[in-house]
Amino acid sequence: MLGWGKNWGTGLEEIPRPIQDSGNILKQGYLEKRSREPSFFGSEWHKRWCVLTQRNFLYYTNEKSKQPKGSFPIERYQAHLDFQLRKDSRKKCCFQLLCPGKRSYE
Repeated sequence: MLGWGKNWGTGLEEIPRPIQDSGNILKQGYLEKRSREPSFFGSEWHKRWCVLTQRNFLYYTNEKSKQPKGSFPIERYQAHLDFQLRKDSRKKCCFQLLCPGKRSYE
């Protein structure tokens, strides 16, 4: 579950990447990922360092993390804007990654 971070659309960062195949990075930067499990206060958004390569989407705790918290192949995923995911000022920057039969991300 993702909401665009400030630096995502401004081009690639010059921070060293923890992933091995850094030559295939298309985009990288912070996004906010909505947790699967809602808390007492509702949905929680967690800031994650995200890396998009030709074949995979990986997310890390921060830009210095060596191991991803999660990853998935993007081959059959589609991105869709979804302004209803948040009610705050970031609602215009939210999207879903969807794939039939797979976990979705917001």
